[in-house]
Amino acid sequence: MNDSPLFATVRAETPMGTRVGLTLLLVGASAIGVAYAAAIVQGQAPAWAPWCLAIGSAATTVGLFVIGAATRRALSRPVAIFLTGLFALLLASFGAALEMAPGEASGGPLLFGLPVRLAIVFYGVGVVPLVVLPVVFGLTFGRTPRADGGSS
Repeated sequence: MNDSPLFATVRAETPMGTRVGLTLLLVGASAIGVAYAAAIVQGQAPAWAPWCLAIGSAATTVGLFVIGAATRRALSRPVAIFLTGLFALLLASFGAALEMAPGEASGGPLLFGLPVRLAIVFYGVGVVPLVVLPVVFGLTFGRTPRADGGSS
C-alpha cells in the first residue's frame, strides 16, 4: 500500500460507509469484468461466468446505494439491514433465474402475467426495491446525521 500523504488523507477523510460502498462497487465491477473477459478469451461463457455476473451485479447495485446513503460516519442501522436484505434479494432473484431449467416454453406457466424466469428477475430486481427503497430511506431520513453535525 502506498504511504504517501495523499493516500493517508484520502483514507482518513473517507467515511466508513463510503469505503464499504466503494469496496462493494470495486468487487462487483471486477466480478463482472472477469466474467466478460473469460467469455471473450474462451469464445463462450464458462459455466461459472453467469454466477460472477449475478454476484457482481448485486454487489455493484448495493455498493452504489451504500455510497449514496452513507453519512459522515456510517450507514444507519435500518438502512444497513435493508441494504443487506437487498443484496440477498438481488442474488436470490438472479440465482433463481440461473437455476431454472433452460428452454422455458412459450406456453409455459405465468407469474403475474409474465413467464416465471422473467417475473422473478423483474419483480425481485426491479419492482420490490423500487417500492421498498424510498420507504426505508424516508422513514430513516430524520434520524440520519448530516455532515455538518445536525440532523436532517
